[in-house]
Amino acid sequence: MKNHLNFFVGLVASLALFSCSNQGPSESGTKKSQLGQAKIILKVFAGYSCSTCNEELPILNRRIASDLGSKAALVDSRVYVVAGPNWSKADQQVADRYGKELGLNQFQMLADNRCQTEYRKYYPGSSCLVPATVITRPDGEVLEVYDPGLLDMDEFMARVQELINE
Repeated sequence: MKNHLNFFVGLVASLALFSCSNQGPSESGTKKSQLGQAKIILKVFAGYSCSTCNEELPILNRRIASDLGSKAALVDSRVYVVAGPNWSKADQQVADRYGKELGLNQFQMLADNRCQTEYRKYYPGSSCLVPATVITRPDGEVLEVYDPGLLDMDEFMARVQELINE
């Protein structure tokens, strides 16, 4: 009886650990947040209809993978979709579709419908100018707030590497 109880307790504990640690990619193929090991959080704000965003995000996606290699896991990369097509509502389905269409497999896609929450934290009083990028620590400390517009990709990736190597 005691062996059966030990087996049962071990089985339940194993299932609990497996279910907590086995969180693969979401349906859209984007990565899940890995705050347990992330050193920085990269927050990119984009609009579905923003041609500049649509050009820059796939490049940034590739650069994170190629420039950081295995260290890419130290960056919790997020795209906050501030508006859907034609500046319509951006819900989670719109955000997931946007990420899938652009092939953003390095990013977790999140809806920030028309700059309701995250964007306003860093750009108060602004009217949702995108693309915009912010780097924070997992504890919320703000490290960099970039002016909305295109990034100097080489300079930006050098800064990301510097921050994850600290």
